[in-house]
Amino acid sequence: LDPGARARIDEYLPAYGTSQNPVDGTAQAVRQVGYSRLNRMVMDAANVDAVIGICSARHSSTFIREREDLIELKQNADKPVVLCSYTLPREGSVEIVNRCGLPLFTNMRNCARSLREMSDYRKLRDRFVKRPSITTEMERDEVTAEKLVAAGTTLCEYEAKPLLAAYGVPEAGEQLATTSDEAAEIAEAIGGKLALKVQSPEILHKTEAGAVALNIIGAGEARRAFEYLTSNAFAYNPEANVRGVLVQPMAEKGLEVILGINRDEAFGPMLMVGMGGVYVEVMKDVAFAPVPLFEDDAWAVLDRLKGRKLLDGVRGEPAADVNALVRLMVDLARFASDFADDIQEIDLNPVVVHPEGGGVTVVDTLIVKRGG
Repeated sequence: LDPGARARIDEYLPAYGTSQNPVDGTAQAVRQVGYSRLNRMVMDAANVDAVIGICSARHSSTFIREREDLIELKQNADKPVVLCSYTLPREGSVEIVNRCGLPLFTNMRNCARSLREMSDYRKLRDRFVKRPSITTEMERDEVTAEKLVAAGTTLCEYEAKPLLAAYGVPEAGEQLATTSDEAAEIAEAIGGKLALKVQSPEILHKTEAGAVALNIIGAGEARRAFEYLTSNAFAYNPEANVRGVLVQPMAEKGLEVILGINRDEAFGPMLMVGMGGVYVEVMKDVAFAPVPLFEDDAWAVLDRLKGRKLLDGVRGEPAADVNALVRLMVDLARFASDFADDIQEIDLNPVVVHPEGGGVTVVDTLIVKRGG
């Protein structure tokens, strides 16, 4: 506590009490000045945002005596003030405290959680008040709407990425090959290390089907990979509608995250973001937010992740381009908001967040329409 507040409290404390935070008012000080005045002195400290008054509500006599002071404390409080009893309270104590307008808790964990929720609510409310109107200058892309309506229930990556690109979601320079010769030509044109992936709405888990080839170099390898991958796809699902093989540059080094949209029956489309790899598989490190999303919302969602600090760089690793990730979250949320009635699920997994200034690479994409 600040020195002024401590000095005022110290006037009433015996030698074994303390005005340090948390203040130990002692039974002697409570009898002398009461819970109300002690809480008021703590509340007046400049560096205090909320007050939890620890008390015993086993007997109601103290609260009967302090009724008027408790009412005054509540009426003049410019900060949250709550009481928490370390003994089981008498019904009369609870009634008096509540009638004075103060909550009385009997569990410190719930008390602290309630204050945290109040703080979070205030932050959310302030962000909502300060944000621009939900209507943005960018209107729904009607060309994208027509393409989405015309598409099937499950959109493979080669179909989904162009639709999302209209909303700012970056593409990775991938191209669809429908023959092995086309795969060779595309590989030659792109150059470098490539990833080849079968495109079929019936084969969503491509790794399990052996329908992905990585670190392919040159036309010859691309041609052989095309034949190998399509053969695996038909062996995995003979009824699969294989549209072709997507040829894509291998993503540069970065931190993997997952990003997506899941439709909640009560709240509609919800954006989901999480740390990739073991963090999502084992730790379930994900966070959700309703759409549309503004940049400050996106930052707040990221801050809820256990692995958030990884994005800032740890143990010599460079900081990730979090600004690019935030823009991607906002763009994806806007797409989901515009097509809320059409979309059941969107998966961007993984998304590679490159070192600061390097942007993001959306490695794989899937869109499932409602009814799918």
